[in-house]
Amino acid sequence: MEITGLMLNVIVILLLLGGIGFTLIGLPGNVLIFLTALGYGYLEGFVHINYQTLLLLLAALILGELVESFAGAVGAKKEKASFRAIIAAFFGGIIGGIIGTGILPVVGSIGGAILGGFAGSYLAEYTKHQNLDKAGRVAQSVIKAQLIGLVIKFAIAITMIIYILVHLPWREFF
Repeated sequence: MEITGLMLNVIVILLLLGGIGFTLIGLPGNVLIFLTALGYGYLEGFVHINYQTLLLLLAALILGELVESFAGAVGAKKEKASFRAIIAAFFGGIIGGIIGTGILPVVGSIGGAILGGFAGSYLAEYTKHQNLDKAGRVAQSVIKAQLIGLVIKFAIAITMIIYILVHLPWREFF
């Protein structure tokens, strides 16, 4: 069975939407978005999604990852968080996002990621210093910074998707 151009575009859109969902719960959604563009470019001979487009998308992907990492580090540094609090916030966010998605997709994903990150960093910092106040401050600071990083990374994901959609051959189908 041959995939028609319109069908391929629909598959690309579904994968791009999956990339947005992954980004929201802290998984590598921007990577999925980039790989979708790469796969599309390969399948259609790099006519509409060419190497220059892929390089721009790769740069956006790297920028999003750097901003997200930098924002979390700045927030953690503000309250002198331990390294394990930062790691626990990261994994707590992923686990919370997955659990939240199962409860209520999209809204639950975001809420679960926030609560999971908060709980992870709080518990990690508390078990290290046995200080409830410090653990609370660290958890709040890490989560605020992660939210800022997530918003920026999400904006980059949306920009990547718009850029890809503009380069798809829509006029050929209508």
